[in-house]
Amino acid sequence: MRKIFLFVILFCLIVPENLYALSNSSDAFMSLPFGHSFTRTKKRMENSGAKTLTPRELTLSMEGYFEGFPARFLFGFHKKKGLKSKALYIQSSGDKIKDNNLYLNLQKAHNSIYGTGNESPVMNTRKAGKIMLRNIWTPDRYTTITLTYNPEATIKFPGTSMNDRPVHLIYKYEKWDN
Repeated sequence: MRKIFLFVILFCLIVPENLYALSNSSDAFMSLPFGHSFTRTKKRMENSGAKTLTPRELTLSMEGYFEGFPARFLFGFHKKKGLKSKALYIQSSGDKIKDNNLYLNLQKAHNSIYGTGNESPVMNTRKAGKIMLRNIWTPDRYTTITLTYNPEATIKFPGTSMNDRPVHLIYKYEKWDN
């Protein structure tokens, strides 16, 4: 819990001041612990301003804002153990510099908590011949955090497709998968 609190404080300090504060679900998303029940996860995100899109038995899809950027939140649940994965897909602002700054700030915040994420280029599965940047952190043997930036998804008039979202942040807990 202390790491999450430090992450939120550090992220707030390094985020550019020109990001406006809308109804913001970033604190709720970042502080959700693995094992949280479906009902508690949904309620916590709704209290932060997120709207439910598709509530299913083992998955939950919501929309809200993350640090002023429109975002889609996806949650996966284990039948008996609760929250096992959470993902954040941030919609393009239409400005490559703003999108890149958000990515860099998320990268800095995670690097300060979990150590260097070993940023590496990966092939873009959506556009042949283009690359994306990916960071991976493994804070323990069961948890994987992946931050991906796709500069090709920064577009002036963003659509609603997940392919139109340049910044992806995914947390997975795999202890219960065995």
